[in-house]
Amino acid sequence: MKKTLLLVLTSMMIYGLSLAQPRDLQMASNSFSDSTEAMNPTVKKNVIKLYPNPSYGKLSVSASTSGTLHFYIFDLEGTLVYQAVLKNKDKKNIDNLAKGTYIYDVFEKDESIEEGKIVIK
Repeated sequence: MKKTLLLVLTSMMIYGLSLAQPRDLQMASNSFSDSTEAMNPTVKKNVIKLYPNPSYGKLSVSASTSGTLHFYIFDLEGTLVYQAVLKNKDKKNIDNLAKGTYIYDVFEKDESIEEGKIVIK
């Protein structure tokens, strides 16, 4: 009888802990997303047009605003591999990137306003 009672209590404790975990994880993930938005509220999307992505070697980038934008491409090690200034809806063609994954960052007035990933196949 004591063994059965102990087994039932242990099972209830384990079951109770397993129910609490998803709620805790959900709360943690919500607070994480809220804090990341609060840390970087100025990041906008669709300030530039970057196509095609993924690409097979030729990539076009153009500004969708009339202001001056600074466009940078970094490899995954953080090395700057391309930079351009886009003014008044300029369009640039990039064709010297090797196969791989890259990160791009767009700045306006020394503030990052868009970030993303580029894949060259």
